[in-house]
Amino acid sequence: MDEPRVDVWTVPLDGAPATVAALSLMLSGREAERAGRCRFEADRRRFVVAHGALRRILAGYLDVPPEELRLERGHHGKPRLADGAELRFNLSHCGELALVAVSRHAEVGVDVDRLRPGLPVEAFAERFFPASDARFVAAAAGPMERGERFLRLWTRKEAVVKAAGARLTQGLGLPVLTDPDTDTDTDVVRDPSGQIRGVWSVRDLPVPDGCLAALAVAGAAAPRVSVRHAHRGSAWV
Repeated sequence: MDEPRVDVWTVPLDGAPATVAALSLMLSGREAERAGRCRFEADRRRFVVAHGALRRILAGYLDVPPEELRLERGHHGKPRLADGAELRFNLSHCGELALVAVSRHAEVGVDVDRLRPGLPVEAFAERFFPASDARFVAAAAGPMERGERFLRLWTRKEAVVKAAGARLTQGLGLPVLTDPDTDTDTDVVRDPSGQIRGVWSVRDLPVPDGCLAALAVAGAAAPRVSVRHAHRGSAWV
């Protein structure tokens, strides 16, 4: 079987007012309503840019106007194209960065999160993660490395959960590191409990310092990943 191809788009969310205004016109009524419910202006801007950019990206693959795309939510809220197109995608955003993963056929999930110093990650991992994950976190040299190891596991679990259209509670016990001491780009993940069906290829993604991100793709074949960059300003207008 050929390796799946996935494009991962990085989207800066610190858009200028003109960019935010232009992207807001591409949103559906439901998306605009959700944006309007944001309490803080920064959160509204990030939502508009993330979801408007998602529409622009998908429209480029499908050669249709972005405002005409019909998106719907599937199992456990996973977004998909309403017309049954084979294009698969997923969106994650944290702070001023969003990631959009796109594949022609394989289900994909992506997650990005930022480090939060001071969180009791060791206790959380011991309570909710598999024993091997808890040992991986606890074996770190200090609090910063423990936080990084925990977030590496967390983003991988989230990416699989989002790709599978599952619930986060189902993914906490999912082992997502085949061998922490092996220097491989991709791990093949299976849920021993059977709650999350299928086989998933999981890998870390390059993101700015202070954040970690992961990608999950259906199947055991390591995906061919192309990282692409969405531009600020007029490129989205």
